[in-house]
Amino acid sequence: MGRKKKTQRDGEASTVPTPVKRLVGKESLPVISVETFLDEFPAFDMHILAGKEGLQREIRSPRIQKSGIALAGMPESIHPDRLQILGNTEISFLKKKSAKELAAILEPIKELEICCFLITRGLAPPAPFLEMADEKSIPVLQTTRFSAAVISQVSEGLLNLLAPVLTTHGVMVDVFGVGLLIIGEGSIGKSECALDLIVRGHRLVSDDLVEIRRLGETLRGAAPEVLRYHMELRGMGIINIKDLFGLVAATRQKEVDLVLELETWRGDRTYDRLGLDDQFIEILGVSIPYLLIPVAPGRNTSILIEVAVRNLLLKREGKHSAREFAQRLESIMTSGNDEG
Repeated sequence: MGRKKKTQRDGEASTVPTPVKRLVGKESLPVISVETFLDEFPAFDMHILAGKEGLQREIRSPRIQKSGIALAGMPESIHPDRLQILGNTEISFLKKKSAKELAAILEPIKELEICCFLITRGLAPPAPFLEMADEKSIPVLQTTRFSAAVISQVSEGLLNLLAPVLTTHGVMVDVFGVGLLIIGEGSIGKSECALDLIVRGHRLVSDDLVEIRRLGETLRGAAPEVLRYHMELRGMGIINIKDLFGLVAATRQKEVDLVLELETWRGDRTYDRLGLDDQFIEILGVSIPYLLIPVAPGRNTSILIEVAVRNLLLKREGKHSAREFAQRLESIMTSGNDEG
């Protein structure tokens, strides 16, 4: 079983074994420019007050920061890669300062390479602040929204836009509402298996490459834009699942609930025949249920996958068939010994 650790999924604390492996792929931490930020939040109706030359500055952190402490004399507390929010408290503080005091406040901020300021409630900052922003090409944006609404909605949006991403080879399908990631060596039949599942009424998420984003303790899988709805079948070429089977046969994204690895059957390898101990795989630091399924002629892999998903759903309801069988067997053996 190995060392155990605590994880949190589905709102409940549970103890799970250390993951048996780690999913490999290309990991990346996305960044967005201030210009992209403006495009992603049109509902805020933001205006550029200063620093227009710095719209290509990059926002790298999904967390945002209120700049009050920095303005009060602790500029070292600023995280330049975070969006800086200036609300009524901050703007009122700046406006009360004399020209000399304001210059002393702004001088250390000039050197911090801050990505962007966002002023809420339609407030107007003092002219020296805007002059500093133009001088250093620091974008200053303005919205009429209140700070609380901006912080809540922007934080949620940036969490999605800047979430860690793992791009990996595999196929992802939605089976009975469960997000299933199928991995395995090339040419083992991942796409053909997924196609069989689609014919049986399930939905394609992505074929060949899957982009997995970590949102808190949730992993969400999706297809790269160029591959969306498409599938490659050797000997046939590229097909469009949405055109062939209709829009209901595909979905844009799905939470990753189960990872199933296909492996060519090896006679020298011992495979789990009881399923007493659940196994997990680590993806971007999150543990996900994992199964290794050997593939051999005569095995109907798609049916095995459907059963695996149904079994996972039963486990979520607290019904673990293998453990119940083991307990029943132990009870019978114990009863027999007592009678003897």
